[in-house]
Amino acid sequence: MTDPRSNDQLDSIMAQVRWHARLERFVVAGLEPRERLLALRLLLGVAGSFWQFIVEPDILTLVIAESDWRPISHAFPHARVERPYRVISFDLDLPGDLVGFMAAISGALAAAGVPLLAVCAYSKDHLLVREEHLDAALEAIAALVKVYQQP
Repeated sequence: MTDPRSNDQLDSIMAQVRWHARLERFVVAGLEPRERLLALRLLLGVAGSFWQFIVEPDILTLVIAESDWRPISHAFPHARVERPYRVISFDLDLPGDLVGFMAAISGALAAAGVPLLAVCAYSKDHLLVREEHLDAALEAIAALVKVYQQP
């Protein structure tokens, strides 16, 4: 088995990473592909500070705060909605060539029995965890980072 601490770049990042749980509750909504233009039109009015829209051939996925979903949800009567999620955001720009960051984080959460959805942006990563798993997720991340902070 490979030592997860054998990557100097990962060691450095993990030793200094900070994170926070966003206060809002989020939904993950699966929309029908034919609703793409409607979703895009409605998303223009969303003022939330965090949301993501993923387009795939067979489903559209929207990650959005519950408070932003409520006013537009009526337009999507067939949406498959899962809630409540909380978002954990990592407050560090991650280099594009970084190897193992999400593996280390997801491994720690897996060991703690926390299911997750990963959301990656240009330079930051985020996790969606069910609200009932938030405390366990935060504890697992803190314990993992503590290992990297030890000399």
